[in-house]
Amino acid sequence: MEKLFKLLSDTQASLFVLFHKTWVYHWNVVGPNFKEYHDLFGGQYEEMFEEIDRITEHMRFLGMKPVSTLSRITEVSGVEQASNSAQSIDAKTMVEQLMGDHKKIIEMLTEVSDEAEKQNSKGTINLVDDLNESHGKAVWMLRSFTE
Repeated sequence: MEKLFKLLSDTQASLFVLFHKTWVYHWNVVGPNFKEYHDLFGGQYEEMFEEIDRITEHMRFLGMKPVSTLSRITEVSGVEQASNSAQSIDAKTMVEQLMGDHKKIIEMLTEVSDEAEKQNSKGTINLVDDLNESHGKAVWMLRSFTE
């Protein structure tokens, strides 16, 4: 179970960083399609807030103590934080970064699912399958802005 706990913990931290990055981009996006990007990012960070709660409560159900400090969250995250220069990043770059980050979350969720299968943790498999589908949809929506 230790490997599953580590994978879940790193995924939860990464999801938190992606949530925050998306929220920062929501605040800072500008340009002719401001409303569309602002709404897209807003909907995505709101959905991720719920996902963070779901995965963290599941971790508690499994007897884990989730990472709780921002410094530790950013230390173990597989997703890079938004930079302090987020105000100067164009919307296209924001979309490309977020799309790559969602793909990273999908990779992490797949690792969690594989390990959960080995551990016969059905609840974990069901949860990460739901999250995987959600992040696949996020990639599709972001990709649609680049085509």
